[in-house]
Amino acid sequence: MSADKNIDYILTHCGALRESESLIILCDNTTRDLGEAFKSQAVNITRQANLIEIPLANKHGEEPPLYVQKLMSQASMVVSLCKYSLAHSKARIEAASHGARFLSMPCYSWDLLNDPAVTLDFKSQAPIVKRIADAFTAGSFVYVTTRSGTDIAMDIRSRKGNCCPGFVSQPGELGSPPDIEANVSPLEDESKGSIVVDGSITCPEIGLLEQSVRLALKVGKVQKIESKNKYYVEALNRIFGELDSKRRVLAECGVGLNPLAKLSGVMLTDEGALGGVHFGFGSNHTVGGKNEVDFHLDFVVRTANLMVDKVFILKDGELMI
Repeated sequence: MSADKNIDYILTHCGALRESESLIILCDNTTRDLGEAFKSQAVNITRQANLIEIPLANKHGEEPPLYVQKLMSQASMVVSLCKYSLAHSKARIEAASHGARFLSMPCYSWDLLNDPAVTLDFKSQAPIVKRIADAFTAGSFVYVTTRSGTDIAMDIRSRKGNCCPGFVSQPGELGSPPDIEANVSPLEDESKGSIVVDGSITCPEIGLLEQSVRLALKVGKVQKIESKNKYYVEALNRIFGELDSKRRVLAECGVGLNPLAKLSGVMLTDEGALGGVHFGFGSNHTVGGKNEVDFHLDFVVRTANLMVDKVFILKDGELMI
């Protein structure tokens, strides 16, 4: 499909935008051209479509200006094309409480817009996503291992699994096409073990990995970062900050479920790629956890084994349910 057709597909299939609804499209100075393309298609669906450029953020999770927060809460749907994600912001939660559906689409580009992963029938995958989210809700512990050396245990007792099928149809829902995933927020001070990241680190400074990175965790936080690539170590220690920083808290474990998504160094394809698992550090208070900080960064491992209690969800990257 062409870019225009894919934009229309995102707005109608993934966003369920209707003629009677109001739409806010957010962009920054790096994504203005994409924002204008989305508005050009949106006005064919609804006359209540507005494009707003906000200041470029410094990281995922930063809050937009107050006037934008108010406009978000008044809209039927918000599409965020800003470089950095607003999904974990208080503004997004507040807009959801007023019924606004939200498509979070950070780090989008024309290449991503034309990626086959965007054209998937997202609704057909929803039952699988829900089954895994329900397994997280019912489970007590999650274990992830990989042949590259990941071996980590997470306590998820009392935590609810999140179903993120890549589309929104009900008030307050959050979606990030082409990312399809089920995730859960582990207890913040209980995760322990090692994560050997061999896929990607979803920030502009790193992206798709050339060499692996080992994260050693204790009492839920990254204690040590190792890699043959010194730049990775220096960059991550700078991004995470001090050892007691809330940024270092393991906040999320997610399973990618889009069969058309391939690792590319782009957040929404990498998190959604079937067969991989991603670990989010930093904020999770908007998705069922208790760690509140204006930061969230995901680390993707390939071909994972993931068990909830004693039941395999993934085995060598293959979906077991």
